Amino acid sequence: MTSGSLGPHRAFMGVCITACGCLTLVLFMGWQWYFDEVKRRTVLIQMAAQAEEKARELESMGLTLDAPRYESAPVLGRELPPVAVPPAPSVSSPAPEATPAPVPAPQVPKEPVAAAPTSHQPRVSTIKVLPIEESSDVVEALELLNQYWKTEAWSDRVKMVFDPDRVTGLMKDYYEAQGASDPLPGGLVSKARYEIDGAEILIFGYTSSRPTGSLEVAMRRGPGGRFLVDWESLVGYGEMSFLDFRTKRPTKSILLRAYVRRFEYFNFEFADSSKFLCVKVTSESGDNSVYAFCRRSTELGQWLETDLASTGPTGFKGYTMRLSFPENAQSNQCVNLDEVIVPRWLVLP
Repeated sequence: MTSGSLGPHRAFMGVCITACGCLTLVLFMGWQWYFDEVKRRTVLIQMAAQAEEKARELESMGLTLDAPRYESAPVLGRELPPVAVPPAPSVSSPAPEATPAPVPAPQVPKEPVAAAPTSHQPRVSTIKVLPIEESSDVVEALELLNQYWKTEAWSDRVKMVFDPDRVTGLMKDYYEAQGASDPLPGGLVSKARYEIDGAEILIFGYTSSRPTGSLEVAMRRGPGGRFLVDWESLVGYGEMSFLDFRTKRPTKSILLRAYVRRFEYFNFEFADSSKFLCVKVTSESGDNSVYAFCRRSTELGQWLETDLASTGPTGFKGYTMRLSFPENAQSNQCVNLDEVIVPRWLVLP
């Protein structure tokens, strides 16, 4: 190349500048992904360390350290079948809470408001296990789910959720009014395909910082045929946050998704253990809980006796339910269990 060859020289410089620009962009994106991944793993490790510290504190006080048993996946209401996937780091589960210290009941306990007329045992679903294969729709579903995790603004996630016209308002309430956030996923540990009441559902299981140590994501076929995220069951959406529910004490039935287990705590309006059955209802994040009661003689009470018999002091099940406070409630922790909509977090029409 001579000093007068300006055309080839400029072309060569243009190619070099373009290559350097592309390399810089790739390095920038790679480093950004790396630091985001490190940040996410650091949060999970910190949560695990906090759980271990809490367990040591309970042990020093002579309390039980049995790990919570995950009786069934809250999204589906049953165990997910094991599927061979690459191993992923697990997150320690926090130790169960101790029974609260007894609080003296009033001399003349008031009867709670009667359960709503719709209170009954939930309808039984027909669940069929389908073969799970690495088909194009499963691969596309995982790709969409990975894109969902990477998308920060909730408004940009709307296009990836099932029934967006209805769910958009719920997402705005959850993220902006309630100030809540999505659970953090760890490694993928299970995959399954089901037909539930005629609807085809994909379920992906991850390790998680949730109280159960796991996170299930249900995906449903949208109008275009591709699988979309069932957002309500993913985040455990409720019409109010547990904190607001306890603070405002609504006497109107409120829909909540929660972890549930049998419990022995009877106080205030529900002091008579011969009349009432008690369940402990814990928020999806594990940060808050209430004690819900229904009459043992009702259809719902008899169903709960059977369905929660195996949970004991440390097990969990996932329910979508309706709760309310008695009129002139004497505490912010004892509520009416009005209805169990479904014994899972995935609600189908």
